[in-house]
Amino acid sequence: MERRIPKKGEIYRHFKGKKYKILDLAVCTETGEDMVVFESVEGARRVYASFLETFLGTLDTGKYPHTDQKYRFELCRDEKSNKSPSLKRHGNTTALILEFLELGDNDERIKFLQRHQAQIDARFLTAAAESMEFAENGETIEERYGALMRFLKTKAKYESRRLR
Repeated sequence: MERRIPKKGEIYRHFKGKKYKILDLAVCTETGEDMVVFESVEGARRVYASFLETFLGTLDTGKYPHTDQKYRFELCRDEKSNKSPSLKRHGNTTALILEFLELGDNDERIKFLQRHQAQIDARFLTAAAESMEFAENGETIEERYGALMRFLKTKAKYESRRLR
């Protein structure tokens, strides 16, 4: 996905013409995918949620040949300041995942998790666990974080003994 991530307060135009204000970004509790939460700014105020990938997706021109837009939702430049948008993939979570994946050993991973505990979300935990072939079994983020930490501490303890 090469488009920039929507920001809270921005106004986007749907390809069918209605405008929507971004309320926040969220994470789907079932899939861990990033979502956009937005509300209509015209007519009845309704709140919607869409997967980020769908929100930023391109239109099927075969299905909608009479639209002017290339994307399902496009930023209304006339309603925001003229700041040029920055390109991001998925905010801090992707950056944290990439940084975690580059760490060399389990002690570094433990320190990293402790240092970034407040920033860790479900998406990060899933990626971290999969990268180490760890089968998660917790339900809450706190349980999953605790299980991952115990796994890493055990792994660090026994791998350090193997080197002796």
